Amino acid sequence: MLDSYKIEGVENLCFECYHTQEWRGDTLESPIMCKDSKAWLGVGSYFWLDLMFAKHWGEDFKKDKTGFYDIYKCYIEDNSLLNMCFCEEDYFFVKDNLDKLIEKVKGTSDLNLKEIHRMFKTEFLEKMGINGIVYDDLPRNSYRKDRTYSLIEPFYYVKRIQIAVFNNDIIYNFEPYLTEQE
Repeated sequence: MLDSYKIEGVENLCFECYHTQEWRGDTLESPIMCKDSKAWLGVGSYFWLDLMFAKHWGEDFKKDKTGFYDIYKCYIEDNSLLNMCFCEEDYFFVKDNLDKLIEKVKGTSDLNLKEIHRMFKTEFLEKMGINGIVYDDLPRNSYRKDRTYSLIEPFYYVKRIQIAVFNNDIIYNFEPYLTEQE
């Protein structure tokens, strides 16, 4: 069961999360939206539920430019999220609707990951007031023996859970947690 937290002034329960960014010399006031066309759920702010994976993300992807990365801690309101990891109904809602959407646009020249993300957000998520998705990422960034998330390889039973947030209004108490990490 995911831990939920009650935050003062917030009506709903929240998840404690971590946002990793390259160190910039200045403190971020809010998370940076990922706009990479390869991002699994498209444009959004991405957060880890496990600090270990936030650190790995920084080491593998966020320190190239400056040699350092920062991790920010925050709380994300859980009432308008689809939870593909722990809610069977939410998982099948996302899966089934993505299958329908892909079938609908299959064969068009515009079919690409970015367009599928855009269409899924506008045709399903926004209409339902969904502000984010809790999902299970791939079991590893890159193969490293010190990063095996299982005591019995290749049985990866530890989930790398992230939240993709499409509306930053559900993020609270965003603040630096670990700075200038190598």
